[in-house]
Amino acid sequence: MGFSLVVEPYGRRVDGERGQSTVEWVALVLLASTALGALALVTPAIDGRSFGGFLAHRIVCVVKGGCRDGDDALARAYGERDGALARALAPNLVYEGGERSLPVDFRRCRERSCSDAPDDPDLDVHRTDGGEPATAFVRRIRRGGRLYLHSSSVIGPSDTVWNHSALRVLGGPYPGFHPDDWEAYAVRVDRDGTVWARASSHGHWQGCKRSRCRNRWAVRTGWTRVSRGSHAGHIPIERLHVPIGPDTAYAGPSPLRAHDRPLLPGRDLRERTTTAEGLRIVPLETLRRARRRYRPLDPGIRPPWRKRAYREPESAES
Repeated sequence: MGFSLVVEPYGRRVDGERGQSTVEWVALVLLASTALGALALVTPAIDGRSFGGFLAHRIVCVVKGGCRDGDDALARAYGERDGALARALAPNLVYEGGERSLPVDFRRCRERSCSDAPDDPDLDVHRTDGGEPATAFVRRIRRGGRLYLHSSSVIGPSDTVWNHSALRVLGGPYPGFHPDDWEAYAVRVDRDGTVWARASSHGHWQGCKRSRCRNRWAVRTGWTRVSRGSHAGHIPIERLHVPIGPDTAYAGPSPLRAHDRPLLPGRDLRERTTTAEGLRIVPLETLRRARRRYRPLDPGIRPPWRKRAYREPESAES
């Protein structure tokens, strides 16, 4: 999660291995071509950025002889079925222009110097400038026949925009600054297989970015968007029709009746991404010692395991 989705042969040749790698490479490319052809027959719209991330990550892992992306740890913690679900439902991240930070491992990095990466709208990046892998921590909960997967991580301090604006000179320090910036993305799988998602935003949750989506679940699109500076999240979608007819987009205390279209990087958004395939995922349940030793840099910011949503997945508190 430094490959930045650029495949390189590492400039070395190992006797007896080069031919095998070539065969695997060709086989993978042929498989991908076949899959693309099949997808074209099934659906008129393909999420090219996330599929490209999947393909590039798999190629890199073949060349390197494996990738440490956390899948084995997920299987040990949750079993093969739920471990595979945690990987399959992990979020693709798209960052608003100007945001340089990536989600990182709180045990290794908690500052901008090790969490920043290039702000290139055409880049799919999985490592910071300091070499840290993009990392998310997941928590699994089963309640009332539903499965919840709550992904959290530390993103660099939320002061980037303010520190580079005239408002800092006029108004002093950023009013929302905090050095520990925990953000989250939650997925809910209902009994009928419907999958919903929402993202943390300023202490609550958001489906879409608008006020009508506050503390509501939106149909999962596979993507969550990170706002510049504050790191508040939302599911990138747009309203297409007047809210009439049956509810097809949201679930919550008062379901919204709307039909929305997902906004996808490469089609609707020209912004930097971190596709889920290369995201390193760590089960929080296995980190008892690290959680006990954790000390917040800001006393007003709580880590996810000290929030109500860690125990009550339908909580409005993020």
